[in-house]
Amino acid sequence: MAKKKVREPEYSLNIFHHYDEKIKRNVIVFLVQTIRIFVSFRYEILLEEAVHGSVIDLKIVGLHVPELLMPQTGPAAGRRDFKELQGSYTLNISKQDKTLNIFQIEILPDTVEIRQKPNNAFLIVSNEPVSLA
Repeated sequence: MAKKKVREPEYSLNIFHHYDEKIKRNVIVFLVQTIRIFVSFRYEILLEEAVHGSVIDLKIVGLHVPELLMPQTGPAAGRRDFKELQGSYTLNISKQDKTLNIFQIEILPDTVEIRQKPNNAFLIVSNEPVSLA
C-alpha cells in the first residue's frame, strides 16, 4: 500500500490582540502569510471573511500585485481586523481549490487560544503577535 504524502503547510495564520491607533480600540488581527518568500515583490493575499454567530469563515481568494512596485523580499500577506469577537469560535479557512481547514479557537480578553487543529493542515495557526509595521 502506498504511503499517503504529508502535505507541507503553504500558509501561516497569526491571531492576536492589537491596539489600533487609528480607531483607538483593541482589535483581533487575523494575519495570513505565505510560507514561501517572494524575492521580487511583497504580494497581498486577497481574503474574504464572514462571521455567522460562532463561526468565522476566512477564504483565501488569491494573490494581488502591490500598487507600489518597489522591489521587496518577503511573504505574501493578508490581514483582517475584527472588533467584536469574544468567546469560542469555529474557524473555517478555505483556499481557491476548496480545500478547507477547520480550527477551534477561544478569544479571551487578553489572549487567543487555539483549542483544536486539523491533521495535515495547509495552514499553521499561532496566537503569537506579529509586527504590523
